[in-house]
Amino acid sequence: MKNRIFILPTLLVLSTWLYAEDNLRPLLYTGDTANPNDSTFVNSIVGWDLFYNLGFLGGSTVIGNIEAGHIWTGHEAFSRLPGITNSVSNYNNTAVGALNEIDYHATAVGHILTGSGHQLFSGVEDYTATGVGMAPEAKVISGAIATAFSSTDFGSFSISHQSAVNVYKAFFQGNGALKSDVINSSWGGGDTAGAGALTVALDGLARENSTVALVISAGNSGNLAVGAPASGFNNISVGSVGGSTFLQPSSFSSSGASDFFNPQTGVTLTGVRSSVDIAAPGERMNLAAYLGDSGSIGAGDPTSVQDPSPTNLYFQEMDGTSFSSPMVAGGIALLKDAANTLLASEANAMDTRVIKSVIMAGARKTTGWNNGQNTMNVTTQGLDAITGAGSLDLDAAANIYYSGTTDVVSTGDTIADEGWDSSTINLGANFEYVFNTAFTQSMALTVALNWFSVRDFNDLTGFGNDIAFANLDLQVWSVDGSGQFLAKVGESMTTYNNSEFLRIDSVDAGRYGLRVLYNSNIYDTSGLVNSEDFGLAWSAIAIPEPSITIFVIVGIASGIRRRRMT
Repeated sequence: MKNRIFILPTLLVLSTWLYAEDNLRPLLYTGDTANPNDSTFVNSIVGWDLFYNLGFLGGSTVIGNIEAGHIWTGHEAFSRLPGITNSVSNYNNTAVGALNEIDYHATAVGHILTGSGHQLFSGVEDYTATGVGMAPEAKVISGAIATAFSSTDFGSFSISHQSAVNVYKAFFQGNGALKSDVINSSWGGGDTAGAGALTVALDGLARENSTVALVISAGNSGNLAVGAPASGFNNISVGSVGGSTFLQPSSFSSSGASDFFNPQTGVTLTGVRSSVDIAAPGERMNLAAYLGDSGSIGAGDPTSVQDPSPTNLYFQEMDGTSFSSPMVAGGIALLKDAANTLLASEANAMDTRVIKSVIMAGARKTTGWNNGQNTMNVTTQGLDAITGAGSLDLDAAANIYYSGTTDVVSTGDTIADEGWDSSTINLGANFEYVFNTAFTQSMALTVALNWFSVRDFNDLTGFGNDIAFANLDLQVWSVDGSGQFLAKVGESMTTYNNSEFLRIDSVDAGRYGLRVLYNSNIYDTSGLVNSEDFGLAWSAIAIPEPSITIFVIVGIASGIRRRRMT
């Protein structure tokens, strides 16, 4: 089984290095290498500053990074701030044929996840914008699944089912390694229906370990469909954005409609679902370089090997969804880190269906965003083909996650303008929510619904099984003063997605409600599935949006505020 890492090899300039000495260029900045002052700190673009200023940098979380090779922990980017005890370590894959080699790609991705550049600042050790990743205080475990690296097709590698499942199982279950809070994987290829043995197994692991969010690069195939394992159903598939505002979909980001395989009928339907869930910056990154004689460089470009590999070199102008995915995975680590304090009493706060819905409902609308929603706010597509719900916005996600309604008790309950819920719905039933007050002006309303494909995982064999796939729909209604539903004003009614999404740019003043419907099962090989767990998140923002947003997170966490980097 041959796979590719999701980077654009033509932009991997192995002959040009950025020397991190006296005149450092920002590593997670993006910009034109010919104009080093023309740069953007992408962490800030996705809302990282809020968490930094409050001291939430992933310290209570574990991130797993599973790729062809290991992160090179010897790079200076992974030296931790004094006093930070969490570290970056490598997991030994004991599967037959697993190489466990250090690789340049995992090292660059690891930099985005947990780079921890720091220096003395007015006599105080602190993080700087020169090398800090998304979650620089998280514990990171690197897993390597390659059984061979290509010597002729740079960036390609081979795996076996066992070499991959062995690591994913350990990281999902905490079996031989610490259980991860979030897993990042920036690799893939083929299997656009998400029906291959490995994809089914990973979906089964994700469903059975629902507090572990699996984040995967959507791929760099442009107009072609997303490949495995991102083409599965129970992960968070990430596309790329760039441009001057980081709202422009990247031309290389996979965007073709994916297939759907029905195991009960044996029929594959072509191009019937959207597989990209969300997007994040993935262009012009400057990232930690590994140049040792192993992994892709050792096999495919031995002339670039420097042994021992220097600790202070960085690749320039790196593009690819390989780098969008760890932006999202690191962002989820920040959300969970803060939730360990702010939502400690909420049992369902860590559920992937909730987390996925929260970041989707908070996503920014990207340039040309189109989910096929008509003038009646009805969509049978649900998500934009290239960027899914839009671009990651942790500021907006924080409002939804921490400051709104959380975990509604029963159908018909009232909700605040923002919030989330984790509930169970029965086949043929509705689950309803009513906003607790009428909107007094026009509002922008965004709602995301997510559930899992019912796939299980067999611990003994290491394979998964298809059991059932539920068809849920999402609606927005106007309601009267007593909470009775009057008229439908929007609906996401896809058939083969396990996400529903609505973005209504403007709803009139008035009172509204949300309705989740469980209409049918697309298939049920067991004949026993008659209920489904789901995560829902929503955000209603006044138009125009207030210039100052007050976060409940700020008030709660003010005692641990960290000063801003300069």
